[in-house]
Amino acid sequence: MTTSPHITTVVTNTGQIDPANARMGPDSGLPVDIPDAFITDVLKPYRSHAKYLKSARIVHLADKTSLKAKDAAFMVGAGRFAIPESCYIDDTGHFNAVEFNICYNQLAYVLFARGLELGVLQKLNAGLQKLSDKQVDNLSISMAEYKKHQLPSMLIVSIDGVRFFKQLKSGDFEGELSINRVAPVGGAWFFFTTVTFSDAEGVKAKGSVVLAYVPPGVHVP
Repeated sequence: MTTSPHITTVVTNTGQIDPANARMGPDSGLPVDIPDAFITDVLKPYRSHAKYLKSARIVHLADKTSLKAKDAAFMVGAGRFAIPESCYIDDTGHFNAVEFNICYNQLAYVLFARGLELGVLQKLNAGLQKLSDKQVDNLSISMAEYKKHQLPSMLIVSIDGVRFFKQLKSGDFEGELSINRVAPVGGAWFFFTTVTFSDAEGVKAKGSVVLAYVPPGVHVP
């Protein structure tokens, strides 16, 4: 059994990742919290009463281009959520499909942005370039570009296998999002992900989501 390489991160004395010194290595040094200010900045497009994600952290990073195991995630992030009241309807008494979608979106936005800031997605881009006969460098974007095009460029392609097992206590719960596979197609990037939502009693909902990043000017057939 071989040990898959990981992206080693240098943690500062404030407990945060130092993007400038992230490198490949055998020890990831995770989990590491994502700063609250960073989350607030990424979630600016949301109305204040619709910001359900309260905190987030990266719990796993791996060099997916060298992994052979299909079940090994490239990146895993977790977030704490709270829904004191619905942003669109009177209280239904349960965690529903719309809230599932909103919570997924918020955690995905934050993880994708943090991955860009740390250079993780750019490392992935360089690795996949070796496997492609076409130039696929659309992940080499700045944070300013990402925030400018965040809403129109990040798209949910499909949501499959969503299951709600029991009523989730929406006052305090956790979501875990795993990026399991990444594929460049026609200048766009497709992220094959899974997500679970759980409270103190365990997992209450889960599903599989295909997320696309379509850079400005790219048209996917």
